Amino acid sequence: MIFREVTLEDLQQYSTFIRNHYIEVSDLSPTSLYIWRNSYRVKMALTPDYAVLLCSYRGATYCLPPLFNDQIDLTTLINKITAFFHQINKPVIFRAIPPAMLQSFPKDKYRIMADRKIWDYLYRTQDLIELRGRKYQQKRNHINRFCQFYRFSYQSLSPQDHQGCLNVFNQWAAEREGSQEVEEERTALTEALHNFSTLHLKGGVLKVEGEIQAFSIGSKLNKDTALIHFEKANSEFSGIYSVINQSFVANEWSETKYINREDDMGIPGLRQAKERYYPRRMIEKYVVVEGY
Repeated sequence: MIFREVTLEDLQQYSTFIRNHYIEVSDLSPTSLYIWRNSYRVKMALTPDYAVLLCSYRGATYCLPPLFNDQIDLTTLINKITAFFHQINKPVIFRAIPPAMLQSFPKDKYRIMADRKIWDYLYRTQDLIELRGRKYQQKRNHINRFCQFYRFSYQSLSPQDHQGCLNVFNQWAAEREGSQEVEEERTALTEALHNFSTLHLKGGVLKVEGEIQAFSIGSKLNKDTALIHFEKANSEFSGIYSVINQSFVANEWSETKYINREDDMGIPGLRQAKERYYPRRMIEKYVVVEGY
């Protein structure tokens, strides 16, 4: 099994495997893999029959869910990946494994662990657009107050907006100076903006008094679902996150059924914010390790 750095050309072949599977796990998004490839040291073993992704992050090396065609037996492929880990003298770790794949890991050989902090939040698109009912009253109040106090406009993100988006990110990042995660996200955002059309991204910006104060960027994950990669705003404008959230989905993704807003990384404030939008369900992902 030969792994190499991920290139834009590789993503074209990789995307054929994505189309053959109904992918719900955000980790397997071609866009995510590419823009985060440096931080997670993503490498890919790509053949006409399968795609296997290897990541190394903060001392841990692990494999994401393998993708394959109808000619491949998953258990056989898992054994091949396990043998590769043995060859490089690393613990055998699989991450972000969806429930449907778990049966291919023999219980006498692998330990399966739920990891709630990496589960994705999946929302109904229409729920995020309409914000109907008592449970969304607070969100509607935030939006109404924003509309009352600020002169603003929404528009689809264009190349001329890239620097404005970076300015918003830099302002957000200044409050979190010294964080490794922030610098990794800055690198990913820069990659996304630089390869915006090639990666088939969509974006939206919110301007207040003519200046960009919020932006959001996403891509198609599967035929029904859009994946939100970035959402940043100047929090000095009360309610602005509620407005960019609704506006982006309504203007760019209204034809989809679902919106995947990724995981909460186990951060209490982020978990609370995502739960307050009432996900339709969680995309469960598991960690699988060899031995006990």
